[in-house]
Amino acid sequence: MAAADRINTLPSFVSGSITIHYYDGLSDDLLTAGVGQDGLMDAPPTATDPENPTPAEIRRATIINQYKALVDLRPKAGYGTLYGPAAPDRFSTPSSDGKVAGKEYIAYADDGSGQKNVTMMVQIPDNFDRANPCILVAPSPGSRGVYGAIAVGEWGLKNRCAVVYTDKGTGIGLHDLNTDTVNRIDGTRGTVAEVGTDANFIAQGTAEIGLATYNARYPFRLAYKHAHSQQNPEANWGRDVLNAIKFAYYILNIAENFGLVSGSEVLRTITPENTIVIASGISNGGAASLRAAEQDERGLINGVVVSEPNINPRQLPEKQEFSLKQGNKIYPNSVHGKPLFESITYYNIYQPCASAGTEIAFGWDPAKGKPENGGFLAGSPGRCTALRDAGLLNGNTLEEQIAESQKLLNDFGTLESTNIIAHLYNAAFVYAAIAPFYGNAYGRFSVVDNLCGYSYAYSDGSNPPSAKPNADLANDFSSSNGIPPSARTNLINNFGNNGAGVNFRYSVDANNNLDEYLQGALCLRQLATGTTGVTTDTGTSLSGEAANYCDRIQAGIEEILASGNLQGKPTIIIHGRDDALLHVNFTSRSYYGLNQKIEGENSQLAYIEVLHAHHLDALNQAFDIDTQIPLHYYLGKALDRMYDHLKNGTPLPKSQVIPTKPLASTGGTQLTIEKNLPDIDSDVTCTIAFSDNVLHIPECGSCS
Repeated sequence: MAAADRINTLPSFVSGSITIHYYDGLSDDLLTAGVGQDGLMDAPPTATDPENPTPAEIRRATIINQYKALVDLRPKAGYGTLYGPAAPDRFSTPSSDGKVAGKEYIAYADDGSGQKNVTMMVQIPDNFDRANPCILVAPSPGSRGVYGAIAVGEWGLKNRCAVVYTDKGTGIGLHDLNTDTVNRIDGTRGTVAEVGTDANFIAQGTAEIGLATYNARYPFRLAYKHAHSQQNPEANWGRDVLNAIKFAYYILNIAENFGLVSGSEVLRTITPENTIVIASGISNGGAASLRAAEQDERGLINGVVVSEPNINPRQLPEKQEFSLKQGNKIYPNSVHGKPLFESITYYNIYQPCASAGTEIAFGWDPAKGKPENGGFLAGSPGRCTALRDAGLLNGNTLEEQIAESQKLLNDFGTLESTNIIAHLYNAAFVYAAIAPFYGNAYGRFSVVDNLCGYSYAYSDGSNPPSAKPNADLANDFSSSNGIPPSARTNLINNFGNNGAGVNFRYSVDANNNLDEYLQGALCLRQLATGTTGVTTDTGTSLSGEAANYCDRIQAGIEEILASGNLQGKPTIIIHGRDDALLHVNFTSRSYYGLNQKIEGENSQLAYIEVLHAHHLDALNQAFDIDTQIPLHYYLGKALDRMYDHLKNGTPLPKSQVIPTKPLASTGGTQLTIEKNLPDIDSDVTCTIAFSDNVLHIPECGSCS
């Protein structure tokens, strides 16, 4: 290291002040906000003044809510024994309650404009291993705030590593146009005039429409940072992760931590030369870490371990194409590797119909069939009728329309094993939420653009939007995933209620079908295909404003495509085969194949596909699902393997399918490693291989 590089200097991108808090591991802590492993299973404490919670109250509620949002907290699923704050793992024995004492530093990364304000946070446990320093990098999943990856950070804190988090410029940034209030970095709220450049996010109008004009025409609307920042945050996720690592090194080396005071200077003792850095993450966070590894020119990252990444692999030229093969089924290059906007807009059209005959109920595993005590429909019969009226389905009966919709979805390139889980995702409005949200982000649209007639607001039933209550605004930072419908913010069809707006769920078309705003879904789909049809080979080419909007979105997607070049970095990707959001054929499988084509023998990427696992472990708890296993368990195991490899030189795992056995298939009262959760590289796993331009993925169980 050059002498100048040894001097610890504040990175130029750090904006404003750095806040620091110490948590004693008793009344409060880094991992559980003072409630311990058992307390995470309970609802967070209510603020003394719900409309004006304190920063400490917000932090506690946020950690609890964000942990619960990612993890299956049922003891029978392994929480508390196989994973969780107090569960021992290969290299650590945590405290009995899982609490971790230490320091927490928070700051913005910005370019001086106050418009980016990416939140970064470094947690240093009291027992940080100075002799064997390590840093775990945990970008937030989804559009969550900086505490969104707290369940990922758990591994680092338990293993005496510093953990650095970044919200990667996506959340939670909520601008209520009605009250003109915004979030500060700590989740408290104030008016734009009060908060200024300390705001997480301030919405902007356009040259044609200012915020005041828009608010008068569309009252009570809400703007969200990821969707409405007009910056396409995803384009910068890799940089945000690398900046977070640089920030972590700075914090670790300040004088009060591990810096060496030498006269008027502080020298670094924790450096890339003596520190293990593992970039991790779930979903969007996983994609951010992969993108960072691709862009890491300074060797800041030693290894990568991600779960179910929202990675959008670039397509190779025709002569370099490859196919996926699972069992006897082949998915050609034209089918796999679809970008998220391409797949989500298609699902947003047909899944509401595919789920229209499925009843579900909380506490009832949908794999068992119709709930014994009744439930609610996961989909929309009105959407089926509307699709038939639009000539997008041929079936005459509801049953025929449901079956046809399901076939269209599977023919699109998705696995049949995802179909049951997709009903739950549809009922949670996952597809309806993501399609307009990401369209706004990729196209760099303002809240005033009302892309495809959508907006966001609080509303009651089928009534027009109204003011979001102050207590709900105050609670949004801690409870929201950043993508409405969430935290009592609804997705609005602006044309409903004679132009006053209606929750999209209550949209009625011209034929009086309760169709969940098919018009908006088709508009978004056209911006994906570039035609007036639902596929690129149907309809006619877009023109005018629609063509311009399509070009903007496609340009944004081009900015976020992954190269597949991990520069030889040791990497493990974990993905559940039954993921009904980020389908394996469109994401991890395709990315792995791309990496093999790009890096060849220099690749150190292992792809591990887990049977009976999907994208949202928390739904296993909500619906008491015993036909799926918690994927989060295997993220911890993969982190153990990577740490062992980087520290001790043990081999990386092979690419493989892990044939788990859910509790429903083995019986018993709790998942066990012996019966249900085979270890990585155990004898029952089935090898994934890439040869002759084909990625071979065995069904597994029979290893065919």
